[in-house]
Amino acid sequence: MKKKLGFISFILITGMLLSCTTGNYMAMKPSEQAEILGTVQSTFHVTGSFRYRNVINQQAYISLLAEAQRQHPDILVDIRDILWAIGGGDTANNTYEYSATGKVIKLPITIQQH
Repeated sequence: MKKKLGFISFILITGMLLSCTTGNYMAMKPSEQAEILGTVQSTFHVTGSFRYRNVINQQAYISLLAEAQRQHPDILVDIRDILWAIGGGDTANNTYEYSATGKVIKLPITIQQH
């Protein structure tokens, strides 16, 4: 009985720890030939009732892209290899803080022909 309870506890704790990070969102594909300009970090807040993984992924992307554009105002940039983790939370207001990092890549400029 103790072994079974210990195993269940181990599974629950592991699941809780893994649920706090994304893994890798918007991973850079091996076929992408983009110049990496560096990395950016950002923090953002999500209301508890909207704490779905896709919402958090989108907020992380938006926050990191804004920071990358601030740092590289004259270059067309995008973000790849996004990782985020939950930080603190304000349970009274049901708001949670997340921190994210991602690689800044330079997008190629394409010329459209008329």
